[in-house]
Amino acid sequence: MKKHLIQTFTFLLCCFYSINHAVSQDVSLTQFYVMPYQINPALTGTIDGTYRVGMVYKDQWRGGVENPYTTTAIGGEVKFDIGEDNRGTDRAGVGLFFMNDQINGIALNTSQLSLSGAYHKIISKETKQYIGIGAQMSIFQRNINYDQLNFGDEFNQLNGFDQQSQEVLPPNNLGFFDLSVGLNYHIRPSKTTAFFAGAAMHHITTPNVSFYQNANNLNPAIDPTSEVNLRTVVHLSYDQSVAESVVISPRALVQIQGHDREVRLGSNVKYYLEGFRNAFYFGAHLSMIDNIDGFALNAFSPLVGFQLKSFLIGLSYDVNLRQSFSGTQGLNSFEVSFRFNGDYENEGPGSICPEF
Repeated sequence: MKKHLIQTFTFLLCCFYSINHAVSQDVSLTQFYVMPYQINPALTGTIDGTYRVGMVYKDQWRGGVENPYTTTAIGGEVKFDIGEDNRGTDRAGVGLFFMNDQINGIALNTSQLSLSGAYHKIISKETKQYIGIGAQMSIFQRNINYDQLNFGDEFNQLNGFDQQSQEVLPPNNLGFFDLSVGLNYHIRPSKTTAFFAGAAMHHITTPNVSFYQNANNLNPAIDPTSEVNLRTVVHLSYDQSVAESVVISPRALVQIQGHDREVRLGSNVKYYLEGFRNAFYFGAHLSMIDNIDGFALNAFSPLVGFQLKSFLIGLSYDVNLRQSFSGTQGLNSFEVSFRFNGDYENEGPGSICPEF
């Protein structure tokens, strides 16, 4: 019993130390195109319709840790056609995005509220070629519940952590402002072919997220700085109809943040049902990472989705492929997403933005 309690204390202490001294990393969603402004604000307003709302819920490591990590993201955007010809004019978009990430074992909660805007300049009406630029302003709030942390002086030397701790802890709540910018290019030369490419930079302000930054009488041995690294994102997508009702969509996503690099490669297949109003999706992605520990396969992610007119539901499952803690068993992730396009106009295979 004592050995188990010491191991628990050591794990929590290491987590607490990393929260305040390690460089923070961002949430990574498998179904990233459901919340496109999370990877690139220039994708705001790239929708088939007047507006779009969506939600993603991610449940991570439920079978491997006692308290799994959970992430919830909700967002919406509206598109404005600028000019008289709605099918051959510039476009603009405005979006609002909220995300909440919880590390439940130590009650660390991070919330993000973002306002994004983008302008899409038409280059060619014949090929529906656009180039867009976007920006996103975000407000973050982080807090931690110290009641769920155990310290060495709380151990009663027998069977529990029920003593009063004398640890001097910093304020458990902080907020900060952040900024992201991005570019996006789209060309659709025909109803059967479309290509998308974009790049974005997040955390331009490299905010300090250490709880110790506002602490009084700080121990000189403690570094009160923990900056979020700049995150660079590059994404590519290609849609190609291979039959009247079948579209294959290869995808690539590269994210670089500090010493960490992630590459996601995969493809979706979209099968239209009669009338091109409903569709079935299936596909798979492979995630690879390169960090201070070296290169490794990270996760294999099969996904499925069903579109009923303007409504789309998606499911994905990340199968962990690398060693984490004592093994990979139970360290998988599950995501479910919902998306709705308002005033949806379907022109058959292809769209002005990757959908899923």
